[in-house]
Amino acid sequence: MAPMNLIRLLVIIAVVWLILRYLRGLRDRRRARPAIRQTRTARVVRCDHCGVHIPESEAVVLQGRSYCCVEHRELGEGVDNGK
Repeated sequence: MAPMNLIRLLVIIAVVWLILRYLRGLRDRRRARPAIRQTRTARVVRCDHCGVHIPESEAVVLQGRSYCCVEHRELGEGVDNGK
């Protein structure tokens, strides 16, 4: 009977080990998800001259107006677009 008890003990240990590995995998996946949610999208502005949308960080700003490039800023400096 002793060999049968040893086999039963080994099976129980193996099952417990598999359950623990599965639970660790679930925990690790839950920890990885918030990193994905923390990504932010860039704010987008519209060029007052041509209307193209660009990230705010790349916009050329003059007197509260946003432009996609220096050329459009210069073209729009003296022109009132009715805004």
